Amino acid sequence: MSRTPRPAVTLKSIAQRTGLSVMTVSRVVRGHPDVGAVNRRKVLAVARQLGYVPNPAARQLASGYPSARADRIIGTVLSQEVVTSHSYFAGIIQGLADEARQSDCHLLLGYGLGQSLDFLDYPKMLRDGVTRWIILVGKVPPQIVQQLRANGFSLVLVDMRPPVRGVDAVVCEDAVGAYEAVHHLLNIGHQRVGLIRGPGQHAFFDSLAAGYQRALREAGVPLDQELIVETPATVQGGYEAAAGLLKTGRPPTAMFSNDDLAIGALRAIHERGLRVPDDIALVGYDDIEYAAHLTPPLTTVAVPKEEMGRLAVRRALAQMEDGDQHVFTTTVVAHTLVVRDSCGAKRPAAPTRKRRNTP
Repeated sequence: MSRTPRPAVTLKSIAQRTGLSVMTVSRVVRGHPDVGAVNRRKVLAVARQLGYVPNPAARQLASGYPSARADRIIGTVLSQEVVTSHSYFAGIIQGLADEARQSDCHLLLGYGLGQSLDFLDYPKMLRDGVTRWIILVGKVPPQIVQQLRANGFSLVLVDMRPPVRGVDAVVCEDAVGAYEAVHHLLNIGHQRVGLIRGPGQHAFFDSLAAGYQRALREAGVPLDQELIVETPATVQGGYEAAAGLLKTGRPPTAMFSNDDLAIGALRAIHERGLRVPDDIALVGYDDIEYAAHLTPPLTTVAVPKEEMGRLAVRRALAQMEDGDQHVFTTTVVAHTLVVRDSCGAKRPAAPTRKRRNTP
């Protein structure tokens, strides 16, 4: 359930806690060198403790900078998983760039927003309050979303459902897509379907696991924990996980994972002299660029990544134009099961689901 953001932490509240002037606190958080080391450490410690984030509107008002709305500036911040993870996000970034160009707006890029709630670890774009309209790409801790929202940033989340009110989001129902992929494998006769998934406590891979388990449950197939392998979300991780599954006494007749992991699994299967799909079927998720060019081409769940990026820019622009009248929504995009040769049941792609907005 969405939570109401807590009140913003201001320079005045930091000043009251430290016993220093607002001017001194302002100099510290803006990086001015003319503050003593003792006072600097005191201000930074309290700022971290209270969860301070600069308010972009207040920063522009105090500095005399022109309104970001007039210049149509949208900040895009990539989470740590986008920087270090699989190629899924490339399409989203392409969609962001294309829509910003067509909409004649500035798109600023920041990266590496991770787990820290310390504002000094945030990308400079956020620390400087260059714009209040921010698109966050990838999953970040809910507390960071809450902190940014409370401090005056207008947010659009891509690939993450909003943990607080007053935030737009663009997402795909990954659990439903995974269910349809595994249901397809069960429907063509596979009873032992292996799941290769990324690390636990990761929302995307938890969704894939939920869809996998639902498909088995509805088909009356018992859940076999030996067929579920958790591994780093890399091609090498997929290779090692598949190799392990193939060494078991009763290996699966089919495997399901995301596309990057499936690429590694395909190599492990080939190295053992097995054929896809004759000996083992393989289905992925994401439909990354390389999926259609593997040997054999990979059956996968296609997510409209560029559309997600485009929609995120449109939501940010709508926030600018609507002002206080803006209605925040979560837009769920359509996914499509694209059946290619790797599952052994080549047929036309299933019809896409209609996109819908939910308040």
